[in-house]
Amino acid sequence: MFLGLTVLCTVVVLLAVLFVHSERRWRTLEGKPAYPSSEEAMLAFVKAHYMGLQEVEIVRMAQELPLLDNLYFVEARVWAEHRTDGRTVPTKGDNQGCFFLRTDRGWVLVPESMRPELLALRQRLFN
Repeated sequence: MFLGLTVLCTVVVLLAVLFVHSERRWRTLEGKPAYPSSEEAMLAFVKAHYMGLQEVEIVRMAQELPLLDNLYFVEARVWAEHRTDGRTVPTKGDNQGCFFLRTDRGWVLVPESMRPELLALRQRLFN
């Protein structure tokens, strides 16, 4: 009985921490642009971060975790003159990878610093 109550309390506390921790990050996503697909979101990201685009090849587009079909990691190889931060692009191309979360509005870029896996889990549990 005591063990069951302890486990239940631990689960409730963990869910509450997850919700509180991700709520502000979730609201930040509401102001970001959304796209119809994760591929289109990646192409928009590339267009915003590279100058003189020559070619973009989507190398990988897959679910990040098996149980979270709302979170994809998309990797692209980009050939361009240079990046918007001034760095040159290697002749073999530049690899770029980003997380995208499917929301009610569409696919939204989620920086790694926002812990995309936790946001996807929060969305699954609380939306």
